[in-house]
Amino acid sequence: MSNTITADEFTSITTRQKQLNFENAKHVEVDQQVLDAMPKGTKILSVTPSGASAWVHSVCIEACLPDGAKKLYFLKYQTGQLGRRIFEGTFESEKIFHEYLPEHVPKPHAWGEYQSEPDNWFYLCDFHDMVDEVPAVDRFVSIVARVHQNSMGKKDRYGFHVPTHLANIPNDNSWQSSWETFFAQLMIRMFEIEGEAHDQDEKLEELKEGMLGKVIPRLLRPLETGGRSIRPCLVHSDLWPGNCMPDADTDEIMLFDSCAYWGHNESDLGSWRAPRYRMGKPYLREYQRVMGISEPRRDWDDRNALYAVRYDLLISALYPRSAHGLRFRDLAKQEMNRLIDKHPLGFEGFKDD
Repeated sequence: MSNTITADEFTSITTRQKQLNFENAKHVEVDQQVLDAMPKGTKILSVTPSGASAWVHSVCIEACLPDGAKKLYFLKYQTGQLGRRIFEGTFESEKIFHEYLPEHVPKPHAWGEYQSEPDNWFYLCDFHDMVDEVPAVDRFVSIVARVHQNSMGKKDRYGFHVPTHLANIPNDNSWQSSWETFFAQLMIRMFEIEGEAHDQDEKLEELKEGMLGKVIPRLLRPLETGGRSIRPCLVHSDLWPGNCMPDADTDEIMLFDSCAYWGHNESDLGSWRAPRYRMGKPYLREYQRVMGISEPRRDWDDRNALYAVRYDLLISALYPRSAHGLRFRDLAKQEMNRLIDKHPLGFEGFKDD
């Protein structure tokens, strides 16, 4: 039996959790701190559940601005310090993406703590009604390539100035001078969190050592040695169809829920590899056509596989102590085993063309 998880199976995994949060968001009053983030004199007309996130609560706010115009806002909220960290990272990440892609990223307005409920945190941005479909390959790739091209070289290190979260999983965004070191840092954090989600797995521990000691040096160190180089660019890092949808009114493709860091542009394509995300080779080929391939070119597919493993570990961590989570752990183990078998000597096995 194949370990591949289809798009339909993946959707069914999250449906129940999303429905629960949707029900919880039905009775929401707009806090004064949220209202203060809107133009002075704004009046709230209605608040309705929207978005149905699996990890935070979310609503659509219909407001009447001081000039009489109506405007829609999107509000996320969650209690506790996890909520604070998530929304700080969300605001900082979406703010910089909106600077590069103002027509394709919902404008962020504010994040902070409720006045009426201490330790209840929020994030506020413009609301866009989305069409739940996979974006057209050429239009979508051109948007991703644009932010990569326009931001490339604007930083000389890898990382981000605040922690960001993939769903509710924190990234270690501490600044590093090499891409190999930074990506290893990301993977170490992901291994730690995924390991806490399920029972101990000796084989996984063995594979982790092989990935950190062999595969990552073999596939990433050549990018920045032997006269080769890459430049950090702004990476969204969560480009799956749930975060990239056409606007129902304008048909513009919107990117949201970014989990930004400055990194290797190809790392943004890791999630496209999995069948569950309904993108795959057409999107990868179009990106290669537009952006080219980092040297050494022959490592492209294995680099993409390495970047994809992190997302399988992520989904495993998001569903702790469950058969669903363990299926994603198995997917990650299968691919890690393949990569280690292919590169048993690590960087010592690399030979220039």
